[in-house]
Amino acid sequence: MKTRVIVALLLLPLLFIVLYFTPPWVLPLTLSLMSMLAVHELLGITDFVRKRRIMVYALAFTGAVPIFEYFDPPGELMLLGTFVFVVLLFAEGLFDHKNITFEIVGGTFTASLIIPSFFSSAMRIMEMENGKFIVLFAVIIPVMTDIFAMLTGMLFGKTRLLPEISPKKTVEGCVGGIIFAVIFSLVYGLILRFAFGFYVDYLVILLLAVVGSIAGQLGDLAFSYIKRGFKVKDFGAIFPGHGGVLDRFDSLLFVAPLAEVTLTVFAVIWK
Repeated sequence: MKTRVIVALLLLPLLFIVLYFTPPWVLPLTLSLMSMLAVHELLGITDFVRKRRIMVYALAFTGAVPIFEYFDPPGELMLLGTFVFVVLLFAEGLFDHKNITFEIVGGTFTASLIIPSFFSSAMRIMEMENGKFIVLFAVIIPVMTDIFAMLTGMLFGKTRLLPEISPKKTVEGCVGGIIFAVIFSLVYGLILRFAFGFYVDYLVILLLAVVGSIAGQLGDLAFSYIKRGFKVKDFGAIFPGHGGVLDRFDSLLFVAPLAEVTLTVFAVIWK
């Protein structure tokens, strides 16, 4: 548990360095690398990819999505890339239909599109007013939820949430994660208000913290559902105490697009 908490807390300053002390193109490259690792993990544990060419197609498409988002080319170019990717996947299926089923084609396409698209929400948030601060806020929610859901679950957990999917998660831990996500989000809002002079809409922060915490825990459970279905403990072993990229960032994968949509609907949290 100690290693898990330390790794989680170290990710915040690393993100701070990427956002404030590196050129703008470092973020899309980071997201591209994270997406490729995540897709490789997911396709690896599901055994969807039995041919090296399919994995190459998937990783090439996955890595290209955040780069496309960064350079913002004409939509037709992204459509063309997606079309080529789909054609290549179906070509593999047609010429080896006994081994490559539609489930494999569909699963590969879904993973290769959804994961980088959701991660790329971070870049779109960055383009908003005071986007760097909003990205940090979006990361605080899943990180604090994860840490305090685990701690409150260990201290007070009695009611199992979904024991067949995630045996250690409890209802008490879930509620504790939400409460502390709200607390730390409001504290972050106060820091922005009094240290940086931003106008802060605390009601929107409260809404996003609650909904974001729930979405983050749903993301965690969703990928636990995948792992249980394929009888594996972790997606990888990159992060000590956490596992792979998907084990660590599954919550952020759900929170980032939710934060983008919420901020678009409510215009702005602070200015």
